[in-house]
Amino acid sequence: MASFTACCFGANLGHPRQEDARQHVSCCAWKCGRQRSPGDSSSAPNANQAGQEVSGCMCKLGKLFSGSSSSHPHVPGDEDRGNVQETPMPEFKRVDFSQRMKNAIEQLKLRSEDVNKILKHCGPRTTTDITQHRSPTTPQSAEPKLYGRYHVMNSIIHDITKGQYRDKCLTVLPVTGPGGMGKTTLMQHIYNNQQMQNHFPVRIWICVSFSFNLGEVLDQIKEHTLTVEGENGCSTTQELIEHRLKYKRFLLVLDDIWQFTDVDDWKKLLLILGKSQEKGSMILVTTRQTEIAQMVKTIDRPKELNGLEPGEFRKLFLVYVFDDEQCPGDKRFLLDIGDKIMEKLKGSPLAAKTVGRLLRTNPSLAHWRRVLNSKQWAEQTNGIMAALKLSYDFLPFHLQRCFSYSALFPEDYLFRSHELISLWIGLDILTPSDQNPTFEGIGMSILNDLVIHGFFREYKADGGLRYVMHDLLHELALKVASHDCLRFRLPDVGSVEIKPSTRHLSISIENLGEYNGQKLKRELEKLKTRLKVEHLQTLMVFGAMDEGSAKIFGDFLREANALRVLYLPLLKYRVESMVHNFSGLVHLRFLCLGCLPINISNFYHLRVLDLKSWPSIGDFLENTSNLAKLCHYYTPRDDKDICDVGKLQLLEKLKVFRVNKK
Repeated sequence: MASFTACCFGANLGHPRQEDARQHVSCCAWKCGRQRSPGDSSSAPNANQAGQEVSGCMCKLGKLFSGSSSSHPHVPGDEDRGNVQETPMPEFKRVDFSQRMKNAIEQLKLRSEDVNKILKHCGPRTTTDITQHRSPTTPQSAEPKLYGRYHVMNSIIHDITKGQYRDKCLTVLPVTGPGGMGKTTLMQHIYNNQQMQNHFPVRIWICVSFSFNLGEVLDQIKEHTLTVEGENGCSTTQELIEHRLKYKRFLLVLDDIWQFTDVDDWKKLLLILGKSQEKGSMILVTTRQTEIAQMVKTIDRPKELNGLEPGEFRKLFLVYVFDDEQCPGDKRFLLDIGDKIMEKLKGSPLAAKTVGRLLRTNPSLAHWRRVLNSKQWAEQTNGIMAALKLSYDFLPFHLQRCFSYSALFPEDYLFRSHELISLWIGLDILTPSDQNPTFEGIGMSILNDLVIHGFFREYKADGGLRYVMHDLLHELALKVASHDCLRFRLPDVGSVEIKPSTRHLSISIENLGEYNGQKLKRELEKLKTRLKVEHLQTLMVFGAMDEGSAKIFGDFLREANALRVLYLPLLKYRVESMVHNFSGLVHLRFLCLGCLPINISNFYHLRVLDLKSWPSIGDFLENTSNLAKLCHYYTPRDDKDICDVGKLQLLEKLKVFRVNKK
C-alpha cells in the first residue's frame, strides 16, 4: 500500500501533465496488482456483486481526487488552454505544500481498504505447471562452502569409493527433498570432489528437467564421453555408448527428474549402462518426487534432504548478510530480529540466500522489522516461496519488471547477457540515465543487481559468461508475470489459462515433429479462440520447424500487427512465410531471426537486430541505414558492407567495420 500511496500522490500533485499522471497511476495500479497473492480467489462473489463493490470503491477514490482534472492545481485543463499565458504563477510555499502532502497521504490511508477490495476482484493470477519452466543446472557450484551437508557428502563419497557400492556392477542412489533444500548443490560438491575425480575416469552431468527423454539423455552421454578405438563399427548411439563405457568406471548425475514420459525408458537406460564390465559405476539422481526416488533406486533407502540444522543454517544466513559466519560487533543489535526471521525460513539454503541479501541491502532495525512483519509470511503456505516472494516485493520496481519478464525464456536456458538486455530493450522497460547513458550500460547494471540480490547466478561456460536461475525463482517469475505473459509448450495448449490481458507470448515447440499439419493447425486454432492475437506485443518461439509448420503459424499470426518483439532464432525459412504482414510490423523494437528478411527498411523504431544464426548477410546491409534508432546490431561475421553507416547515430557497439575504397 505504501508504494500505491506514493505513486497516486505523485499523480495528483507532482506531474505537470494529465497524460503523465494517468501513466503514473496506471503503472502504480499494475504494480499493486502484481503484489497480490496469486491464489486468493476462494471467496470471490458473483460478477454483478463484484462489479458493484468495485464501482463503489472507485467512486470513493474519485472523491478523494476531486478537482484534479488538471494534474496540478496551477496547470490548466483542456478548457483553459486558450488562457494559459494569462494564468499567473503563484509563489511556491514549502509549508503549505508539505501540509497538502500530509493531508493527501492520510486520506489515502483511510481508503486502503477500498483499494484492497478493488484488487481482490481483479481475478486470481495463475500460471502453467511450474515443472515445465525451469532453468538448467550445471556441475559448477556457485557455493564455495557446503554448510550443514558435510556429513552426508562424506558418507556418500565413502560408500562410493571405499564402501558398499565399490564392488557392485551399477548402483542408482537417489537424493530427494523439497525444492530449495540444496540437492543440486550437494551433488555439485560430490561431483567435483577430488576423490570422485580420481575414482571415476568418466563423469557425466545431465540436467533432466521436465521430462526424462531417453534419446536426449543418450545424446548427452555420447557428447560427454571420449572416442575409443573400434567405435566406427557402431551403427547406433546405444551401441556407441556401450562400446565407450565397456571397460570404464563411470559416474552419471541425473539432476532434477520430474517425470518419465515412458517408464520403460528408464529400464532401457539401465540395460545400456549395465553392460559395463567395470565394477563400481554409479548413477546419482536428484528429484523432489518420492515416487520417482522409489522407482529408480537400487539401494534400500534414498537419501532425503530436509532443512539445515539451526547452527549450520545460522552460519550460512550470516554469511549472506555479513560475509562472515559471525555477526559484526556493531550490528549485534539486529540479531534478535534476525533470529526470528531465520525461524521462518525453515532451514532452506535458497531462502537464506535471497532473504539474507535482502537484509544485507539495509542493515537497519526499521528495515529488518518490516521484513519480519511482512504479510507475505501469512499469505504463502510454503515458507520458501514466502521468502522468495518477500525478496521480490522489496526489489526496486525496475528490477521487478526485468526479473519477471525473464519467465518468457524456456526451461533449461542458459541466458546470455545480450539476450536478456535485448528483450528488455524491446519491451521498452530500460531507461538510460546520466550514470548509464546507453541501453547496454543500464541493462548490465540491472543484471548485476539481480545477481547481487540472488535472483540470477553467474555461470562460466565455454562460450563465455552465462546466467542461470533456480527453478523456484523461475516459478516466482512466472507467477508475478502471469498477468500479461503466457508461456507454454505446444502440446499443453488446452491446459493453460489465457487471460484477456495477455500481451506477451512464448511458445516451445521442441516436440513439433510429433505433430502432423492438421493436428498443429487444430491446436493453434484452439489457441486463437482464447487469445487476442491482434493485441500481442511479444512473440517468442523456441524450437525448429519445417516450412509447412511455418505457414500454419503464419495463419495463426495473420492479425498480429502490434508486435514490438519478434524472436524466431531457429527459423530457417523466409520470415514472410510465417509472418505474412512482416513488412507492416512498423512498431518492432527487437527482431531476432534465423533467416534473412527481404526488407527491413520500414522498421524505423527498431533498436535491436539479431541475425547471428544466419550464415551470411550479403548485400542485405544496404538497407540498414534507414534504421535510425538501431542501438544493437548482431551479425555472424564482420560488418563491412553497411551503406551510410554514419546515419546509425544511436548504434552503441560495432565490433568491426572495414572501410571500403569506394
